[in-house]
Amino acid sequence: MGEITISSISHWTYTHVRDRRLHTLLVRLRIGHTYLTQRDLLTRDPQPYCDDCLVPLTVRHVLVECPSLIELRHRYLYRCRGRDSGVYYISKVLGPGCLAQGHDVFRFLGEAGLLPKL
Repeated sequence: MGEITISSISHWTYTHVRDRRLHTLLVRLRIGHTYLTQRDLLTRDPQPYCDDCLVPLTVRHVLVECPSLIELRHRYLYRCRGRDSGVYYISKVLGPGCLAQGHDVFRFLGEAGLLPKL
């Protein structure tokens, strides 16, 4: 828990996301508390694991680490990579730069089939 802290993502005062449901989801992604990743705390089920990687399922894993989503990541989140290494950073993926035009994070999650589960 507390995966994303104030030191890793700057404070934002405005976002181009107008839909209240998507705005709430964005806030949940930024703090790392989604139903998909934290449902074990509510239902007393075992902790969820990534089916492909067999590691605990976290927001960071879904957005920047999971190798099974790399093609979708390249398609929708290409603007969110670091300049020198080409590595994706959670601070860029959920930061204002990647949310400003087109809401690519939501398209990424939708095509991955994760949007309804969050």
